[in-house]
Amino acid sequence: MANERKRLKGRDGEVYAITKGTPLEGTEEGTALTAGTYYIVSKVAATGSGLPEGIVPGYVIKGAAAITVKTGDEVVPLSLTKKCDIQSFSVEYSADEIDVTTLCDDQRTYLAGFTEATGSLEGVTTLNVSEYLMNKFIPIVEQTGDTIEVSEIDGENLILRLVLNKKGSEIMSYFTPATITSFNIGAGVDDAQTYTANFRNTPDDDLIPCILKEIETAGA
Repeated sequence: MANERKRLKGRDGEVYAITKGTPLEGTEEGTALTAGTYYIVSKVAATGSGLPEGIVPGYVIKGAAAITVKTGDEVVPLSLTKKCDIQSFSVEYSADEIDVTTLCDDQRTYLAGFTEATGSLEGVTTLNVSEYLMNKFIPIVEQTGDTIEVSEIDGENLILRLVLNKKGSEIMSYFTPATITSFNIGAGVDDAQTYTANFRNTPDDDLIPCILKEIETAGA
């Protein structure tokens, strides 16, 4: 049932890393979006758009057969990889405080300035899974017999989907481009090898950080 009251717990969350696909341009007759696939809306036609009313470029939508891209519309499909090495994540939002107090004021007055978000991913270091974070800071040399494959430092930003509620009538996810600012790994006797990766929201040519709340409709 939509508009349910559900108190979320940690296990309701998930984390996905995202890669962008080839932009899909609209056609005169309209091209249906793939149901279940997430898309960044990059262009909305001034008239005759097939995209949901009210959507603006930069935000994420989920594809459905009833949603089409028509002439003037454009979307970027997203491929999601679930990161099963992660145990927890956190995000902190903040805004600059600007002091605009004048001599005529009886108390200090502030305005909010630019906003930003920082966060962390904490997980268990897992072979063939966690290397994408290590590779943000150090090259990885992979040797199989006499065959060598080198992954140089990956300076590209990540795109993350941080899921707050993964099932039920209301799915809530935070989509954001992020720069990994630090990565800490270690090992201890009788403990799992864990890591912490800190990140900061960063500008992206296509994606504006947003929360997508998918509300189940009757009969869906």
